[in-house]
Amino acid sequence: MLYIEALKCFSRHDRAVKKSSTVPSLKSIQMLKLFKHFAKLCFFSGDPADVDGRTSTLVVLFLILLVLDPLLPLIAVGISPIESFSNVRTVIDEVVGVLGTIFARLFVALCVYVILHVRRVPEKFRQTFSSYLGVSILIALFLFVLFHAIPLIASIQPLSEFLDGNVGNFRLFTGTLIVVLSFITFITIVWKILAFGFILYKSMEVKFWHAGIVAIMLIYAADGIEFLPIFDGLLQS
Repeated sequence: MLYIEALKCFSRHDRAVKKSSTVPSLKSIQMLKLFKHFAKLCFFSGDPADVDGRTSTLVVLFLILLVLDPLLPLIAVGISPIESFSNVRTVIDEVVGVLGTIFARLFVALCVYVILHVRRVPEKFRQTFSSYLGVSILIALFLFVLFHAIPLIASIQPLSEFLDGNVGNFRLFTGTLIVVLSFITFITIVWKILAFGFILYKSMEVKFWHAGIVAIMLIYAADGIEFLPIFDGLLQS
């Protein structure tokens, strides 16, 4: 009898261990599937309706973006060849950046919520906003990798020898780098507008150019909120 009870306890414990070990793997698979949907949306395929819109997912995506967004200006300043841009970021600047990101994303969420209510499809809000956050994360990661790759390219031996001690070559490289960074920034802004427009086009069930206009207004308004001087004033007062 004791032997049978011991076997039952062991089997229950074994099932509990197996279940607990499979939970993290299931979550990681779900997250990979989620970002696969986001990647499709980045390249104008898929549907926001296929995206997970649970509150926990929205919170995780929001927190990831909250970390990535303030990092990008910091990296851009770090690789900037213009001396006046170097070492200008302070703790207050970082806090202002985080506050700006929070208010900008909440502004987009509110606008999307109102727009979908006007279109009488409010049930699509969670998946639409989740898609927006996911696409923003992937584009931010693209910039993050690209900005890290530029110093590595500059450190290649032939290029470093080309720049070493030659003012003319350094100025040429500086000008080229500024043009490249400006071009990358422009391309990512256009990419983000088109991807967000595609998400709204699918969710709002309107013509693509209508959704594109809404996306342009929301993204530029959000960027304006992100850099409002009010956050600086709040911290310095």
